[in-house]
Amino acid sequence: MMEIKKDESSSATSLWSKNFLLLIFGNFFVYQGILMLIPTFPLYIKQIGGNDLEASLPFAVVSISALIVRSISGNAADTYGRRPLLIIGMSLLIIFNCSYFLVSGMAIILVLRFCQGIGWGMTSTVLATIMSDIVSAKRRGEGTGYFALSIILGTSFATVLGIEAMKRYNFDVILTISTILVALGMALTQGISIAPIPKLHKSKPITQGFSWNDLFEKNALLPAFLCFLHSITFGGIMSFIILFGQETGIENVGLYFVGHVSMILISRPFAGKLFDRKGHSFVIIPGVLLMIIGLFILSYATSMYSLVAASLCYGLGYGAAHPSLQAWAIQRSPEERKGAANGTFLSSLDLGYAVGAVLLGLIATHTNYATMYRISVLFLVVFAVIYGYHLIKAKQDSVNENEYDEESA
Repeated sequence: MMEIKKDESSSATSLWSKNFLLLIFGNFFVYQGILMLIPTFPLYIKQIGGNDLEASLPFAVVSISALIVRSISGNAADTYGRRPLLIIGMSLLIIFNCSYFLVSGMAIILVLRFCQGIGWGMTSTVLATIMSDIVSAKRRGEGTGYFALSIILGTSFATVLGIEAMKRYNFDVILTISTILVALGMALTQGISIAPIPKLHKSKPITQGFSWNDLFEKNALLPAFLCFLHSITFGGIMSFIILFGQETGIENVGLYFVGHVSMILISRPFAGKLFDRKGHSFVIIPGVLLMIIGLFILSYATSMYSLVAASLCYGLGYGAAHPSLQAWAIQRSPEERKGAANGTFLSSLDLGYAVGAVLLGLIATHTNYATMYRISVLFLVVFAVIYGYHLIKAKQDSVNENEYDEESA
């Protein structure tokens, strides 16, 4: 049974219900609050004496702990309900956010970031699962696209806000703003109508015991792996764009995310509808090609003009490809496994961010940030090869199946 209560005035295919509006605005504030720490933590770490590798660790650590808990949270949401996990997750975000006011040592910061990542993994997974409950199957591409838009806008605004606040104030001010935004998001999402836990569909009897198959949804693995590959590149952009600007002498690098967001806003009205009408390949293929072009331009950027050009290309591609991958992951999975499917997909997102922050940070340490971005293009090339192979194989399997049906007839 569907956990989220439908608005009585809504039809089966309506999208802009009260529940959906509360979800996307609450999700926007939560992502903005938490992710404004990503571009500012590296600068803060370097201010207290850390090197490039150490500067990447707070992002990597929170991604790793979120990765560990995501699939567990997705399965628990399918079994025990959305509301309890949502409250616990957001409470952990706020508690550990406030704890940074009291510490300054690198080791304790990493411990706190790991603990906060648990709350982040729970919160983001449950919010995505609630989204897949609310949005009807007929409008899944469009609905997932707008939900992803709230994430991308929250991420991009968080980066700009964090950069500007870090210039004018200090890290304590950033922590204060971050905490307020998460609390606002928590207040909004608590207004979503959720049915009581006993009405939930149990994905399996408890007596069957633990199984790794409960944690990961195998049907979502291919979209999740592709998400992992492109998330490595976006993790590199978010983690090091400020330091890249310092290296190249480009001021106001926060404008990169203005172009990024602008293209996403332009792409959202048609990309989700195109997914629903034509399928994922019509959106993902041009998306990954635009991301490759954008990264190449960024790696050679020496002025504000080339930086903005890079953001326009990458932003348009990311805005098309990322939500389409998530919608595809849900589409491929059984209805009763939507929580596990979202957990699997978002786990790949965290893993990509973590690998991107650490691996690309190591590359930058031994080369420079421009070379680092150039090398990161290879991950998108691998993405294109794997996705292209899947499309060719799926088409060939379809042809063989049709031939078999004709012979049987």
